[in-house]
Amino acid sequence: MYSLYKKLLCLICVLLLAASALASTSVKLNADTKFYRSASKSSDSVSVSKGTKMELSGTDDGWGKVTYKGVTGYVQVKYLDAAHRTSAYVNKDTYVYASASHSSSKKSVKVNTKVYVVATDGDYCRVQNESGSATAYIEAKYLSSSKVSTSSSSSSSSSSSSSSSSTSWKSKVVKMNWFDGGSNVLKKGHYGYIYDIHSGITVHIKRMGGSNHADCEPATKTDTAKLKKIAGGSFSWDSIPVILYADGKFVACAINTKPHGDQTISNNDYPGQFCLHMVGSKTHGTDTVNEEHQKSIVKAYNWAH
Repeated sequence: MYSLYKKLLCLICVLLLAASALASTSVKLNADTKFYRSASKSSDSVSVSKGTKMELSGTDDGWGKVTYKGVTGYVQVKYLDAAHRTSAYVNKDTYVYASASHSSSKKSVKVNTKVYVVATDGDYCRVQNESGSATAYIEAKYLSSSKVSTSSSSSSSSSSSSSSSSTSWKSKVVKMNWFDGGSNVLKKGHYGYIYDIHSGITVHIKRMGGSNHADCEPATKTDTAKLKKIAGGSFSWDSIPVILYADGKFVACAINTKPHGDQTISNNDYPGQFCLHMVGSKTHGTDTVNEEHQKSIVKAYNWAH
């Protein structure tokens, strides 16, 4: 019987090694499972143990494309948890599910329940309680970056639930210089939220990379639809003032919405990335500060204060 090491050597002959420039996300297994050659349970596989760390480069139809010991293969998304957790609040009374499907067993969950997002799977987020002892799935549209007003949450529709979020955090909004600590608010591979000051829409995002500014992606198809609504129905390079919520901080920022470049989330209906800027951040193409984005950042900050 081959050892795990020998099996991996055999798989190298038939697996494509990670060679793209896509950013990756550090993940770990939440249960013992299989590491497959392709996105199919019928493909060659090896056993891997709970807690094993891998690098996730994309997801599609319930499968995560991961790199493990230098080999690229596939693991079912339900067995992958991010190495970090992002806090969020349930924005209306709804349900959590045993898997990313309405047909799985469910339990009710109350508005303003605090959860921790550890992964995304299509239009669902995998969430845990504070201790990490309980894990479930909830539709991403029912999560917000802050608590909501209970008087409005019960009547909010699924398409506008984020716009009803409380803005009691406005006094906490700050401006941060990208090159003086700002780039660490939303680290590469981590998830956060952006709040559009005009529409009140909150979008769950992932930072996939970027050095002069943050290259980001909508976390799910639902978030892509929200981003398009923020953009007025058509993605563009126009600058939009937003508030970034990540790592417990609220930061005045600016975004454009035009998809371009690479992507790490393949099932969010957004073919690429968009740019998120802070004070002093620069474009990657010209290596200069974009004045329109800087004006939008001021607008976002002034809106909060």
